[in-house]
Amino acid sequence: MPAKRCSRCQRIIGEGDLFYRLDIKVISGFDGIIKLGGHYDINAEIEKLKAYPEDLIEEEVYKEFHFILCPRCKEIYCSNPLHLGLDGEIPDHIPPVEDK
Repeated sequence: MPAKRCSRCQRIIGEGDLFYRLDIKVISGFDGIIKLGGHYDINAEIEKLKAYPEDLIEEEVYKEFHFILCPRCKEIYCSNPLHLGLDGEIPDHIPPVEDK
């Protein structure tokens, strides 16, 4: 089995050493509402989609990332996974952006 490397710091992770798998899924959300302004032709929209590569369209709906982390990089990642400016506090959630 080839040696594993931490995806963040590139440290070699030897056989039997502790490591963590980080699996991230980004999935398109849908609130059940489709906004249609004026005339909407579903067939025209499907034709537009045919011009794009299938994998590019799929990434708009679903994307996975897989990483291996050493214990130190796992702690760094878990302490601030979204790289937010924290002002010393880790928020429980991110507040929604106000519409202007």
